[in-house]
Amino acid sequence: MTYDSVVVGGGPAGSVCAARLAAKGRRVALLERDRHPRFHLGESLLPNTVGVLQAIGVLDAVKERFLVKRGARFVDGQDETRFTRYAFAEAFHARWDHAFEVPRDAFDELLFRHAGACGAELHEGWEGTRTLRDGERATGVEVRAPDGSAHQIQARFVVDATGRDAMTARASHDVERIAQLDRTALYTQVRGAWRDSGEREGDIQIVVLGGETRHGWFWLIPFADGRSSCGAVVSHAWMRARREGGAASPEELFDAAVGECPTVGRMLAAAERLFAPRATSDFSFRVRRMCGDGWIALGDAAGFIDPLFSTGAHLAMHGALIGADAIDQALTAGDVSAARFAGWEATMRVGADLFLGAVQAFYEGALTEHLFAEMQHPFLRRAITSLLAGDVFDPDAVWARGMRARFPVRP
Repeated sequence: MTYDSVVVGGGPAGSVCAARLAAKGRRVALLERDRHPRFHLGESLLPNTVGVLQAIGVLDAVKERFLVKRGARFVDGQDETRFTRYAFAEAFHARWDHAFEVPRDAFDELLFRHAGACGAELHEGWEGTRTLRDGERATGVEVRAPDGSAHQIQARFVVDATGRDAMTARASHDVERIAQLDRTALYTQVRGAWRDSGEREGDIQIVVLGGETRHGWFWLIPFADGRSSCGAVVSHAWMRARREGGAASPEELFDAAVGECPTVGRMLAAAERLFAPRATSDFSFRVRRMCGDGWIALGDAAGFIDPLFSTGAHLAMHGALIGADAIDQALTAGDVSAARFAGWEATMRVGADLFLGAVQAFYEGALTEHLFAEMQHPFLRRAITSLLAGDVFDPDAVWARGMRARFPVRP
């Protein structure tokens, strides 16, 4: 049996792509190494992802289950009275004035099951191990079944949605680190943390750490059931210094970060931790190629940017939606060469680079000064809001051109 497409990875990228292709009548196999539900970070969606949810027919289910997010609030870690809030309704061309805060175990399972309801064949516990090729063209994947046995799945097109494992890029040594983004995330979930009220209850709180050292930031993401995701993103230099001071475990390092941030300390004063803090490091990278003959890489498999602006799921799901349409057209034309996907890749790099330049500018301090400016220029404020809303894929948007000029990607 030969599928039209085999999608390796059942996270948001893989599930959106599989759902879209299956809804178009394509025969799709969707493979997930683990079994849903499973824990994952990256719980805060962006407004311009709402259109993707609508396009694949899952928006109503998302509205029923998850907390609405209408803005992002940046707070000084030393002085909680110094803050600024960006309401998504104030973005340029704001089609969507809200997004959602989603525990990824529940959200990813919802998307995965929806792909099955659209007609994709779901295979949990099946791990893609390598891409099969005829010369340069991908022809399927080799997989490991739940019982450990090896199999081959033939397909006219392969979608690599394997997350930061990046099956295709790492096999071809196409992964490269991103300058200045040597960071570690220390994170947990809590119950009873402070959150805003009313329509602002779902706002993500981004607390800026470190004053002049600018060593990182905290996030607090509220969920509908009373839980919150909480984490700190810190530099390797900060990690080394705290370890030299005796903090060794992720829990001790997390406590050290909280101890240096009075704002977060007060937000967590009445909170109960639901699991011991964990750590993930060196998570930012780029890949040199996002597509080839008979394959594309989606989501984190195509690179991952520091999570400051909650970009991971947004890039993954938008790329999956337009990528699925490109795959469908390529299959219809009988031409799955890399050239067919050059436009798709260019679009994804435009969006990713806009985010990346802003992230680098945040750590350098240039963007941070604008975020908290008392007399903020109205155009710049709306441009920052549009960035936070995820409206990043139009290379000709005036506000985006201005942001690229002000905050270019550093080599």
